[in-house]
Amino acid sequence: SQHADIVDESLSLLKKNDAAAIIRLDTMLPTLRDRSLHWLINGYHAINKPDIVRQVSTLTFTSFNLSFESLTSREALQALHDVEKND
Repeated sequence: SQHADIVDESLSLLKKNDAAAIIRLDTMLPTLRDRSLHWLINGYHAINKPDIVRQVSTLTFTSFNLSFESLTSREALQALHDVEKND
């Protein structure tokens, strides 16, 4: 989504000025604010898929399930801390 915005803006700038040596993207706060909402919504839709969450949870944390008790347990917290250390 962010990548698409940058590509679209770059292409439109190039079409306006064929001899553009430098492309200056709009980084003004209002533009970024408006675009960031779109990025967040696209990101939410990309990861809000229960099947993918279940698949990742079984690959990563085989001793946990998706219940509240399991995901908020001391063991789950320790596993998350270990992932931080290993990444």
